[in-house]
Amino acid sequence: MDLDSLDLKKLRAFYLVARHGNLRLAAARLKQTVPAISSKLRRLEDELGVELFERMPNRLILTPAGIRFLVEVEAVFDRAEQALASLTSKETPAGRISISIGSDHSWYFAPKLSQFLKLYPSVELSLQVYRASDAVQALLRGELDIAIGIFPKLPKTLEQETIVESSLSLACAPGHPLLKRGSAKLADIARERLILLPKHAETRKLVDKALDKTAVKEDSVIEVANCQTASVFVQEGVGVAIVHSLCMAHAKTPNVEWVDLGQHFGKVAFSVVYRRGATRSVIIAALIEQLSKD
Repeated sequence: MDLDSLDLKKLRAFYLVARHGNLRLAAARLKQTVPAISSKLRRLEDELGVELFERMPNRLILTPAGIRFLVEVEAVFDRAEQALASLTSKETPAGRISISIGSDHSWYFAPKLSQFLKLYPSVELSLQVYRASDAVQALLRGELDIAIGIFPKLPKTLEQETIVESSLSLACAPGHPLLKRGSAKLADIARERLILLPKHAETRKLVDKALDKTAVKEDSVIEVANCQTASVFVQEGVGVAIVHSLCMAHAKTPNVEWVDLGQHFGKVAFSVVYRRGATRSVIIAALIEQLSKD
């Protein structure tokens, strides 16, 4: 393939599937059918002469060549976003914005925040790590402009927008018996040494509530700050972890396999929260737009 025959639509399909790990979300974003997206990926692989994905029953996993290609494709679209922003922005955001984010998912949103700062270098950003409940109080006191995280309940003076959803997944060492049973049962999971997010995290509360219904007493639980640390513990053979699927799709930790537990826990919504009327600020509106992008 040479540059003159490069098809950006195929690259965009590859990029979205690589980021989400499945065809459905990419198809929805591009307003196309799943078969159409799958066909684009096949044609791209044929033109490149390499396999970009390993096709599993329920998801697609990037091959080593696919991982290398994704890095370069991300750079292409990042540069394109910067070019569009420079042409279409009527008002360049400038000033200071204060943000909080939960420790268990801060690493996932860090690249989006970094991209925002590249697009708007005149903005000064203050980033703090807060629990969801503490972030709400800081917003109400005017100490924060935006909070990013999982917020089940909010006062009427605050608004929220969902920026990404994720199921939960069970992360295990390759060959673990739970991976071979097709659909892992919560009672079987509860008997393992579990690696979980902190008790104050909203995701952990969801997990504990579901596991309590199994009537199986957990043998031991290891608490970790985020999904990335959990996957490293799994890699070292410490136990099995319940983590956000979006984190597993982006962590690319070797020697860790995972199975989706959406049938047990449903979806977890990550949101941005702000005071009513805050989106009238050019800075805040621009940041929320950036956080909402794939």
